[in-house]
Amino acid sequence: MFTVIVFLGVLMPIVGLVILIMIRLFDQELDVLGLENVKVRLEKELQESEYKQLTERIQPHFLFNTLNAFLSLSRIGRQQDMTYGLERFSLFLRYRYQDHDVLVPFMTELEHTKNYLAIQQLRFGPRLSVEYALSPSAVDCKIPPYTLQTLVENSFKHGLEKKPGDKSLKISLEREGNWVSLKVVDNGLETIDISNSLKGTGLANIRRRFQLIFDLPAFLTLSKNAQGKTVAHAYWPYIPEDEEDERPNR
Repeated sequence: MFTVIVFLGVLMPIVGLVILIMIRLFDQELDVLGLENVKVRLEKELQESEYKQLTERIQPHFLFNTLNAFLSLSRIGRQQDMTYGLERFSLFLRYRYQDHDVLVPFMTELEHTKNYLAIQQLRFGPRLSVEYALSPSAVDCKIPPYTLQTLVENSFKHGLEKKPGDKSLKISLEREGNWVSLKVVDNGLETIDISNSLKGTGLANIRRRFQLIFDLPAFLTLSKNAQGKTVAHAYWPYIPEDEEDERPNR
């Protein structure tokens, strides 16, 4: 009996110490998990805030050119064309300053871009031709807002506006398995510096938004094809219109 009492007297403090250590380790583990949850939440809030800033930073550079085009139409008495242009310009601005989800239907983005192109068509007239090649299996996809418009705007800003003579632009969209491939091809200046264009704010914004939205591979490239035309190529996961929007969650 004495031996048992001595054994318990020695063992109980050790057991108590072990229990205290385990409780402390458990508390520390809970603290770590809590900190990780806070970190994940803060990172998500930061990404959503950054995404919003990137979206708001996209400003149509052609505003002054558009106003000058309207002034020119007014001076030469083309009131009907000016009215048409103002209607398209109003629709463009309405879309631009509306709140949008992280992803919008491609056809919605296309209609917005067509308003932009209608204004450019007034500026350049028959010298500008626009072609569309849209695959039926891809047009129901979702796309980050302003992506297509930014690519088209980039074509004018860095190539078409400075090119004399005829100007051509082609927008193509196709499905490649579980991904979507969007290409904007223009016959702008052949001397365009691709490396400098890639550093532009608009293209950098698209890349960063792709990173914030998609967990799967998505990219944007700018290159010259065999005919010397400039090709902007965006590639991202296929998400149909009836699927929930993918919020930044990485």
